Amino acid sequence: IKVCQSFLFIHHPSFIHSVVHISVVHTCQLSSLMLKASLGNLLLLATAINRTAAIVRNANAFQLFALNSRKSTLTHTSPDRTLFTTRLTLHTRNFSSKLLMNGQEVVNDERDSGAHTNLLWEWATHSDEKIHDFTTEEAEAIRSKLLVWYRANRRKLPWRGDPEPYDGSTAGIATSSKVKKKARKDKQVAKGQKNIKSFFQSNSSEEKKGTRSETESTSAESLLEKSELDIIPITGYSVWVSEIMLQQTRVEAVIPYYLKWMKSFPTVEALANASEEEVNSHWAGLGFYRRARLLHKGAKFVCDDLNGVVPDSVDELLNVSGIGRYTASAISSIAFDKCVPVVDGNVCRVISRLKGVANNIKAPIFKDKLGWGLAEQIVSSGDGKYAGEVNQALMELGATYCAPSGTGVDKDDPLVEFYMSTKIGEAVNELVKHDPMAVSNFVYKISKQMVKSKCKLCEETGVESILFQLGEDLVSIEKNPELLNNAAAILGHSRFPTNPPKKNKREEILGVAALSHNIDADEKWFMVKRPKDGLLAGQWEFPNSCLWNSSSVEKKGSGKSKAKKAIEIPIMNRLDTSNAVSKLLSDFYIEELNDVSLQDIWIQSEAQRILVNDDTAIEHIFSHVRWSMFCDHTDVSSSLETLQEFQAIYEDRECRWMSESDMQKVGITSSVKKLLAAIKTRRNAGNPKKRRKIKK
Repeated sequence: IKVCQSFLFIHHPSFIHSVVHISVVHTCQLSSLMLKASLGNLLLLATAINRTAAIVRNANAFQLFALNSRKSTLTHTSPDRTLFTTRLTLHTRNFSSKLLMNGQEVVNDERDSGAHTNLLWEWATHSDEKIHDFTTEEAEAIRSKLLVWYRANRRKLPWRGDPEPYDGSTAGIATSSKVKKKARKDKQVAKGQKNIKSFFQSNSSEEKKGTRSETESTSAESLLEKSELDIIPITGYSVWVSEIMLQQTRVEAVIPYYLKWMKSFPTVEALANASEEEVNSHWAGLGFYRRARLLHKGAKFVCDDLNGVVPDSVDELLNVSGIGRYTASAISSIAFDKCVPVVDGNVCRVISRLKGVANNIKAPIFKDKLGWGLAEQIVSSGDGKYAGEVNQALMELGATYCAPSGTGVDKDDPLVEFYMSTKIGEAVNELVKHDPMAVSNFVYKISKQMVKSKCKLCEETGVESILFQLGEDLVSIEKNPELLNNAAAILGHSRFPTNPPKKNKREEILGVAALSHNIDADEKWFMVKRPKDGLLAGQWEFPNSCLWNSSSVEKKGSGKSKAKKAIEIPIMNRLDTSNAVSKLLSDFYIEELNDVSLQDIWIQSEAQRILVNDDTAIEHIFSHVRWSMFCDHTDVSSSLETLQEFQAIYEDRECRWMSESDMQKVGITSSVKKLLAAIKTRRNAGNPKKRRKIKK
């Protein structure tokens, strides 16, 4: 960050510390630094004092900031983090009382006047991950509370052996958003949520509309015809299927797919004997199709190598394709009641709030390593029985009362008395009550207590970030007395776990060719099968070509700067996309006519061609990729009058003409459904007044 000449101007670090509040938040770019409000005042101060700063001392994580008098640039080197946002806020309140008096800084002693509690001090200065361990009594009490709550209030779901009706929605959860909205007006808050009691007490919930990557919202009625399927027994296979389907997909979205799947493939043998297209048709719309392929492959392995018996131990389950530590532990504990922990994002969130873990739930050290030990302390406490129920209770709590928007103070939350997150919020509130700058002073003091060894479980600057964010929130809430009731506890709860670093999605621009004919009763479409590996492996789609992707841009600019920059997506010329599509079709050769390509048929039918979308791309979003699609469509019926349906050859990929009923049988992806809908909309709307001439 380059700031004007003579940015900070005093040679006394303590004076700088008193005037400038420096905080670090990892997940933002340096370019988002908010300096406008204070820059003018700082420059006036520079003119008056005309000195340059040499050193700024703050939290241990910063080490040193280099301040150059010509081009004041703030630099920070960290072994683990390269992206920081440094927010500089000029504090003027009680300014005169903070100045140096005869060269001596006016500071309070670390434990003076009860400004912060022992709990806050011990948490903020801890250097060993053992501080996050549960005591024996604490683990037993948590386990007991969870079992009582879960048995009385758990959701009714088909993979838990429950009969209809089912209730998978968590939309009725009480949140802390109201407090956060008024404290931080720049946040958008969802409105109109029901009380969570209606969610637990109701036998069935209204299907909620929502969006999910690569997943199409489909009602249970359209997916599952009324059948005699009543209660699905809890077996290793049934738990396996449910856990694979639930990965990165909402519970209420999974229910109809699960019921349809278990009706068609009630046993592992039935799944092993199914064809690839049958499996795809049952999975179509759930997204992340690799899960279905691995589930199918795993079922074949169980039947061929394990005599059709799903193993009950974690070690044996790990030998099955598509089963990792989480799925293996879930099957072992839920289906066979083995005393093993199960750790997912929901469990990590609960543990983070119970023990004050200042890290994000996607951090490998947390979700893949040390988090398992903490979960095991709860699951194995007492007599170690009912491990499956304890694990499900932890996950259920993380999806309901301890969801990201949970408050931590709801009287119906079974662990409300155990959350360290709410206690930390209250302790920080005691600091800011006395002095709005107390958090900054507190962080400065704890930095002097830090030792070289750091807690492995907490993020490097996670404690400091949480303290600064809480301080800012609580100072804002101080102006709204009606929010003070439980506000500190709720805000403390909301800051755990920390936010994971955001990754840019890979951007891809595709040119798509949609060919159809209606020489038969049903309109048919030319489809090509994707390669066996990679994204959407083995799925059917329209012929397409990638015209641009952001990966090549990132590689070119990956030399000097590690800072992430927003990807600039180029504006595509529709003539160029159409030409690219035509060129792609030249690689499809018609078996019946050796010298004729699909491009020749495409050109012959130019009069029937339409641009499905003009300059606005049709978007389809995956978890890590965004497609921007430009589609051209033509009816090739006139060219097929003598040929009938031809078979095309394209590399080693299978090609086929399909009606929409054929597509339903093989299971087409949501992106193909979007394109089909767009084509029909354009055809129904009529062609533009004058079609564009497309070059060969």
